Amino acid sequence: MEPAPLQTALLYKILKAERETLEFLKSITPEGVDVPLPESTVTSAKPTIIDVPHVPLRSVYFFNKGSNTVYYLINDDATEFPLEDRESITVTRPRRTIVKITLRVRAGESATVQMKGQY
Repeated sequence: MEPAPLQTALLYKILKAERETLEFLKSITPEGVDVPLPESTVTSAKPTIIDVPHVPLRSVYFFNKGSNTVYYLINDDATEFPLEDRESITVTRPRRTIVKITLRVRAGESATVQMKGQY
């Protein structure tokens, strides 16, 4: 006995919703894989832009090795944040959305930033 067309359609919708839910849960579940990012020396000549390799990141650890304040911007967000001399910070997003990091310093200054990403 074959299932009725209505039952088949409902089963298809349930399976589709289940698959979408599993894909969503997978996209927001951190995998805990570290991604080395290049240590960057930032000068005032122009901002340093780091394109994240391979997979979007969920978090980025920054350490300003000095000697001046570095300003970082994640993706193309509207807000830029300062990272003081010898300060470290971890920026975390609920999902893997970090694909670009922009670093800059004030005119006439320079600093070196160590970074590590995680997805």
